[in-house]
Amino acid sequence: MLSKRILRNTICSLLLLVMMITSAFSFAIEYPCEGVANSNDVRVRKKASSSGSQLTTLKKGEAVTVLEASETKSGDVWYFIETAKGKKGYVLSDYLSVPEKDRIMAAENAQGATKMKLTVRASCGDYNGVGKNWTHYHEWNGIQVQNGNMEAFVGPNVELSLYSRIREQDKKPDTSMEKTVYLPTEEEIANGFTVTQKIKVTENSGRYAGNSAIWTVRFIFEPIK
Repeated sequence: MLSKRILRNTICSLLLLVMMITSAFSFAIEYPCEGVANSNDVRVRKKASSSGSQLTTLKKGEAVTVLEASETKSGDVWYFIETAKGKKGYVLSDYLSVPEKDRIMAAENAQGATKMKLTVRASCGDYNGVGKNWTHYHEWNGIQVQNGNMEAFVGPNVELSLYSRIREQDKKPDTSMEKTVYLPTEEEIANGFTVTQKIKVTENSGRYAGNSAIWTVRFIFEPIK
């Protein structure tokens, strides 16, 4: 009896591992693919580092070909890209939107897929001296949420990704980013659901250096009747 139970548990563990691996790779971005600059004056650098010399800049909305991605020891992801004019270099992933087509297609083709409206709301109760002028940028599955609203399909038990970048505007901008992967249930899709991010933006210089403003970002999903 003991050996059968051990064997059964081993098989279950292996099946779980296979499911985890399949899930991890099913939404991998395939290169080359299209990317779009999500800010103005996005720097294209000679190497995958903020210290790399600048080759050119991208305008907001400018499309490029993403050839590959690499991750540094600090956890930053850099895209190796080619511009429409044939220049190649590296762009920090925070400033380049890459639609996650596998996630988008999986959601559209899922049984029980429902078209939902997304509303993004960001608030900060206390700026704590960090600043008063801010910009917000949000994505759903790699696509920019324009003017805080967007519509797309959500599939039961199909992962979706949500990304936020909040930046305080001054001569030395303070910025913080957050990416959340969420797995909605059938009940949530039927009734609507909210995904919340807490984002800390820390002042990097001046009188209030070290102070942090805590932002709450709410991604509110509602089924379209």
